Amino acid sequence: MKRFFSLAARTIKWIFFTVVAVEVLSFAVITTSNWIIYGSLREGPKAVYDPYTLFLMENGIWPTANCEVINFHPELSRTIWFFGGSTMRASSAPYERSIPSLVAKALNERDKPCAFNCLNFGVNSFNSLLEIKYLQKQFLEFIIKPNLVVFYDGANDANYFAVQKDPYAHEGKERAQGVIESYYKSGIGLLKPVNAAYFASFTRELLQKFLYTATPLDPDSPELAAFVAQAVARYDFAERLSACYDAKFLLFLQPVYWVETSKDVNATVAASEQQTILGRKTFPHVRDNFNIVYAALEKALAGKPYFVNLRNALCDRTAPAYTADGVHNTDAGREGIVAAMLPHIRDRLPCNVPTVTGGQP
Repeated sequence: MKRFFSLAARTIKWIFFTVVAVEVLSFAVITTSNWIIYGSLREGPKAVYDPYTLFLMENGIWPTANCEVINFHPELSRTIWFFGGSTMRASSAPYERSIPSLVAKALNERDKPCAFNCLNFGVNSFNSLLEIKYLQKQFLEFIIKPNLVVFYDGANDANYFAVQKDPYAHEGKERAQGVIESYYKSGIGLLKPVNAAYFASFTRELLQKFLYTATPLDPDSPELAAFVAQAVARYDFAERLSACYDAKFLLFLQPVYWVETSKDVNATVAASEQQTILGRKTFPHVRDNFNIVYAALEKALAGKPYFVNLRNALCDRTAPAYTADGVHNTDAGREGIVAAMLPHIRDRLPCNVPTVTGGQP
């Protein structure tokens, strides 16, 4: 009996050390890949809890440059709310180079006498699910109401579903769900911190990402169909909600290196991006899985009056438009995106000058 307990103790000890070693190794792989791709050990800046949206950026709403407001003629003022993920927020670049800042600059330079105030509500890792809740929060709480609401989506929705394969996929879903449901989810839930730690572990995250890279996604799966249907319903709701406040709504499907179908990219630019963008020949299922979700969203949204497809909007670029992950943009990339957006924004917000009597000109 003594020998049995000694063996059991040694077995438990080695299992414990093995689990710790695997977790440390997974931590090293995850943080190293974050450093290579994002230049930081963590994926994105610090997030804080928000009761409406689950999380927001610690440093709040990202500033927008080049905005103008006409107080004495409010009928000439136009306010645009921009929502999206990190490609919209662009917090790794000077805020003057974000999409909302560049849109404000272009509109206020040309579309006189109207004045345009662009607000950047982009949040790192947000997709349509979290953005729709953020939109509701801002309509409830934000003082300055919009004339136009812009969503800029595609990459995060495609990525999170491809990894999680859940119609409600979004950043942090399983970690948050693990904490909330941990007590009753299983027998181990009696030890709530242990159960929550399982869902937050680097080993689980690494395994999930490995399965994403190694497993092809079924384009006819009911989970994907449900995810796409829910995404479309969110955008339909965003249009109706915006209309309740006399605002227009636009959804831009963002350009991404991995989904471009045009062959017109400048040869020198294409060669440069091939040197810069990581994983072009590694893990083929990653690109295929991403494309399957992106294409399903594109097809389901086609024909919606608020939908603008920018899939190939950067294919005529004369300078590299993407950073190492093939999703985030260079300054040249954001300038190209803004150029593609502007005609649609101007169409929804024409500067029709009203007849003004009295007051200041």
